[in-house]
Amino acid sequence: MRVLQEIKDRFGSMVSTVPLRDATTWRIGGPGLVLDLPGVDALAEALSLAESTGVPWFVLGRGSNVLAADEGYDGIVVRLSGRLAGYSIRRRGRGYVMQAGGGAPLPSAAGAACMAGATGLEFACGIPGTIGGAVFMNAGAYGGSMSDLVIVVTAVGPDGSVVRLDGVDCGFGYRDSVFQRRRMVVAGVELYMPEGDVFDIKREASRLLDERRHKYPLDLPNAGSVFKRPPDGPPPGRLLEDAGMKGVREGDAEVSRVHANFIINRGRATAAEVRRLIERARKAVLKRSGISLEEEIRYLG
Repeated sequence: MRVLQEIKDRFGSMVSTVPLRDATTWRIGGPGLVLDLPGVDALAEALSLAESTGVPWFVLGRGSNVLAADEGYDGIVVRLSGRLAGYSIRRRGRGYVMQAGGGAPLPSAAGAACMAGATGLEFACGIPGTIGGAVFMNAGAYGGSMSDLVIVVTAVGPDGSVVRLDGVDCGFGYRDSVFQRRRMVVAGVELYMPEGDVFDIKREASRLLDERRHKYPLDLPNAGSVFKRPPDGPPPGRLLEDAGMKGVREGDAEVSRVHANFIINRGRATAAEVRRLIERARKAVLKRSGISLEEEIRYLG
């Protein structure tokens, strides 16, 4: 495609062709044209060019919560690098402010907050994503969520426009934000975290990490939770277990016997197998409980 060649010519060393199985935590997916963009200006230019020429684009963080197609992706995959993948933390009043690029690794940032004595991000320790992805999805666990911490977000729209939104204007809901509805890329974030006791914070983070290791199937490739919790309903893992889905397989894709809301890759699972298994799981829950589960997974291709 002429436009893709134009993108390669324009962004030069920022462009590479990557097997998406190597860029996603499910370890599934064909080739993708990846742009590693180090700054807001490059990000804005890339989105504007892709949008104006009709080239599909997809922002990829650390590859969790994503199922990439076996055939790959016929568009551009955007990753945030350089300044957009860093973070810093400093005191402000009786707490701390973290400034982070959208591509900053969430586990590292959460660990740094804990070590500094900043409380509120402990829930994110061990979550294999990025700060931007966590804000985009309003990630949360164990009673905490990104919406509790966000002060300001710098985001880039599909037309290349750059906006700054206060936390109250981000439209946060359960696994939802205005960035999803407006197809905006979270380029930078400011978080405020109150000061806490370092020993207590580290102990809580360690407890949550241990709980994750025992509760979730972390020894095999997976994408995290497949389905969202239904409004006012039981956890999807319980619904799936009650529907008899634990251990059910499609090829090398298997509903985990450890936690039924995880689908694991036993070795050579394909995206097609995972899709079939997700549909089987949804139908099984609907038949048994009358509840229609909604996916957390985003599809790349």
